[in-house]
Amino acid sequence: MVDQTNRDIQNNLGDEALRSAQSGQARPGGSSAPGGQGGPSGGRWWRRLRNPATGLPKLWVEAVLLVSLYYVYTATRGAADASATDANRLGWDILHLQERLHINVELSLNNWLQSVPVLAVICCYYYATLHFVVTPSLLVWMYRRNPGRYVRARWTLVFTTLIALCGFFLFPTTPPRLLPGTSYVDTMSHFEGWGWWSGSASAAPDGLEGLANQYAAMPSLHCAWALWSGFLLARFARRPVVRVLGCLYPAATVFIVMATSNHYILDAVAGWAVLGVSTLLAFAITVRHRSRRAADVPPAAPADAEAGVATAEAAVREEAAAGTASAGTTSAGTAVGTAAAARARVSEA
Repeated sequence: MVDQTNRDIQNNLGDEALRSAQSGQARPGGSSAPGGQGGPSGGRWWRRLRNPATGLPKLWVEAVLLVSLYYVYTATRGAADASATDANRLGWDILHLQERLHINVELSLNNWLQSVPVLAVICCYYYATLHFVVTPSLLVWMYRRNPGRYVRARWTLVFTTLIALCGFFLFPTTPPRLLPGTSYVDTMSHFEGWGWWSGSASAAPDGLEGLANQYAAMPSLHCAWALWSGFLLARFARRPVVRVLGCLYPAATVFIVMATSNHYILDAVAGWAVLGVSTLLAFAITVRHRSRRAADVPPAAPADAEAGVATAEAAVREEAAAGTASAGTTSAGTAVGTAAAARARVSEA
């Protein structure tokens, strides 16, 4: 009788453990892949785009994204070059609006900077260099040092650039240095002999003037990217000195783009507004992605239930080896109770 009871209990426990293990392997939406991207084939396709160690997109995916942004920029440059008249009109509209708001400070800054040649040359190197060095360097730094925050930072930068490119395409704007009928001095052109930049295309190197969009003033990508970079440095840098530099970088950029007559102050404000909208979009897309991944994560393996089943089986074998009829009867009752507890653990898991 004891042997028969033991066999029945073991069979029941085995069935419960098998059903529990099968239910633990199920995936939401019928997918067996951890990524849950619409089935096994979708999961394999998604995994090819991500680094299995960090979960971040692979570097070649990032490179494709950057190349795509460049070609979009090229398209906006071609459209802007054909709209010089409209760009001049919008430049004058911005200038008149600033005069009415009493924030027309570009001309005074530009005249003062021309009177300090050493500082003017430093500002030219700043304008022609840091914009193209700091931003991609911080992107790589976030990818390597802060992978948990990289995706959101990357999407913020991408959305900022795309919205700004739409602005360049729809609203080409002549910068102060090119606006006809004004007394602005093109600082980059005036100190062309001190650096590698072209006198006719601001920060573009000599011989590459055709790659620059002369009317990409509204909004200011220089100011938007600088604020993005400064925030990341102030937020994630470990050294206090670097954090302070992160706070100063956006302010210095605004001063330089106006003092060199490359942007209006409203260009900077528009660039910051675009960055704010892009940050909200990046938050929305990353929160949605994390929620989807959380929903696709498989339930925890029923380790406690399997341990309870193993313990019950061991108890059955030990009690069965006692060999007495009275102990056998007690053994059966104890084993039944232990089996019931194991089933409860399985159900809870």
